[in-house]
Amino acid sequence: MSDTSFRKVSAGRGLAWVTEGFGLFKRSPGLWIGAILLWFAAAVLLSLIPLVGSLAFNLCFAMVLGGFLLAAREQDEGQTLRLQTLFAAFKPPHLEPLLLLGVAYLVIGLVMALAVVILVVLVFGTAVLSGDMQDFNLGLGAIIATILSLLMIAAFSLATWFAPGLVVFRGATVMEALKLSFKAGLGNLGALSAYGLVAIGLGLLAIIPFGLGLILLAPVMMASAWRCYRDIFGSGDEPAAEPEPSVL
Repeated sequence: MSDTSFRKVSAGRGLAWVTEGFGLFKRSPGLWIGAILLWFAAAVLLSLIPLVGSLAFNLCFAMVLGGFLLAAREQDEGQTLRLQTLFAAFKPPHLEPLLLLGVAYLVIGLVMALAVVILVVLVFGTAVLSGDMQDFNLGLGAIIATILSLLMIAAFSLATWFAPGLVVFRGATVMEALKLSFKAGLGNLGALSAYGLVAIGLGLLAIIPFGLGLILLAPVMMASAWRCYRDIFGSGDEPAAEPEPSVL
């Protein structure tokens, strides 16, 4: 991948991505909901297989995201949303690089989990072993451990957010995708933060009616992920397009 360009957008685009995602969703709500229910059913079935099922789902996660991005772009270009497009990421030329990206997700996640365990042991285990249980010291250690854990999660999110799109649309290798995704994420931290806050708020509302709202929210957020990628990297190999005016 020779093109490492990306565009910086205003924070207001964070909300715009969600509203634009809803615009794509309402063009074919039945198919979007059907696709989400299909993958949800697959996740439930895989979860019934001890260890192997969970591992398989995590390895395939990047391919699932890649399929949704392909389908959203197809619809955004005026074509009819097709379920078979959602499975395009499970076929060459996308299959191998996205599977490797899924492996990278899993490895990075395991390393992060190990780092968090080590932090907890260092903060709480040392205090217990030494008998020093003063609230101030323990509280300060817990705060530091929490901050470091959140920073690791944030770094992981930035490195992986755009990675499937970069693999699918720009033919990036796993390392190229992770590095450029992190760089672009830092460059658009304001917009991504606004987007994340909106997503959290909508998620809290969606779970109130027994979680049924998630059936509607999930496809909207999947479609919005494409609009986010398009704003910053463009719709394919070309330079990123000018973003639409912000709603804020």
